[in-house]
Amino acid sequence: MNPIDLIIIGAYLIGCVVAGVWFSGKQSGAADYFVAGGSMRGWFNSLLVGLSIAATLFSGLSFIMLPSVIYGGGTVFVLSVASFPLAWVVLRYWFLPRYLSGPAGQQPYDIVERQFGGIVRSGAASMFLLLRVGWMAALIYAPTVALMGAWQLDDAWFWPLVLIIGLTSTIYTTMGGIRGVIFTDALQFVVIAIGIIYVVAYVLINMPGTSAQAVQSLVDDGFFASFDLSLSGRTLTVWAVCAGAIVGNLGSYIGDQMSLQRYLASGDVKESSRAFAVNVVGVSVVFLLLVTVGMALRVWYLQVPDASLPTNADQVFPYFIATQLPVGVTGLLIAAILAATMSSMTSGINTIAAVITLDFRMRMGSLAKLDNQQQLRFSRAASLIVGVLATGFAGLVGGLGTVFDIAQTLLGAFTGPLFACLLLSTMRWRFSPMAMLSGMVLGSAAGWVVAWSPLVSLWVGPTSFATAVLWTVLGSCIFKPDRLSCATSSEA
Repeated sequence: MNPIDLIIIGAYLIGCVVAGVWFSGKQSGAADYFVAGGSMRGWFNSLLVGLSIAATLFSGLSFIMLPSVIYGGGTVFVLSVASFPLAWVVLRYWFLPRYLSGPAGQQPYDIVERQFGGIVRSGAASMFLLLRVGWMAALIYAPTVALMGAWQLDDAWFWPLVLIIGLTSTIYTTMGGIRGVIFTDALQFVVIAIGIIYVVAYVLINMPGTSAQAVQSLVDDGFFASFDLSLSGRTLTVWAVCAGAIVGNLGSYIGDQMSLQRYLASGDVKESSRAFAVNVVGVSVVFLLLVTVGMALRVWYLQVPDASLPTNADQVFPYFIATQLPVGVTGLLIAAILAATMSSMTSGINTIAAVITLDFRMRMGSLAKLDNQQQLRFSRAASLIVGVLATGFAGLVGGLGTVFDIAQTLLGAFTGPLFACLLLSTMRWRFSPMAMLSGMVLGSAAGWVVAWSPLVSLWVGPTSFATAVLWTVLGSCIFKPDRLSCATSSEA
């Protein structure tokens, strides 16, 4: 790689660390470290929170996955963009008013404990830990392998790249807390958007022939023939995309502590709704831009054949960046891929450390006896340990298949049951804690069965969610709700 590109990448990584620490503010305790004390109010902070949610969801996995899926002919996946405004309606008018009606100073999974008791809360927190540790390992792994393939690097580069991405994210997350994470997430989202726009513009300007000829080449190649309305579970059908996108997005926005943290940081329904609206706009724009990148890459290589083009679709976008773009721009785009990865990595580290601190250690009583500064030191130590572990696990997720399959499997098998748990926690009806806990376990197991079956991985999430909900509802007829461990409907 050109030294100028390396300088740009290095300067960007250093800048993220400095910005994360500089804008972190002063933390007075664990609650301030994880949810900013509900202080992220006002239009500017709503903008930052909204962009932070968007950047968190669009990790390095998404940056590589979406163009590769579209490039490979999965144009039907564009339908999932409709799930973003649907998610806003559900959160704005149903979930957030119920979720944020709890007492001041609540933590992300307090609502689960009020409805189902401490055991179910611990079960939900444990499932979240499994989800995000595996997910962070995958989001480091994906861009690392893709960049290695694009630059034709040997295996000796794997761990250096993994350590650079993982440990850099860990350092500024540990120091900055949620404020630093939100600010750097928003900054990285802007970098991502600029990089994507540049790639699309570059292809449009430099592509041989006219736009009409480009569209015709896609038609002749059968690119738009993938809108399959059949009931087959083994292909990327319209039904698989719609079901997977709706459950996946609602699960991430409702069941995932990374999103719940930001709602609590916003402070109230109005501020959270405004921040989430920013997220919906930002996510939709970047999603459609990444879809456009996939189409642009397909057009480019139909018009400009390349004998060295990787056969693995996951490597096509990084290969294009490394071989076609000018010096300096290549460095910026690689920085954008790293930005997408690091923004999600930092959020994951902070949130998992919050689970360890708030859902386990403080509830055991030992941490509650410490003063605010001692709690803060424990929270930072937890962040450091989580980041190092996730970095170390990055070499273990390659057996799950393509980047698309890795993302759908890890997210679907765990967010489905978590979505079910948070959904039922806001209901007026009473459900059995035992049924909810066993439903989450069975739901996750059902998701993994689908993941290892011939069915397309988009069905993992809907299957795990439906199994968890159905078993909880039916199981509550067997395991009667216990008033000693489960809140009444009026308390919930």
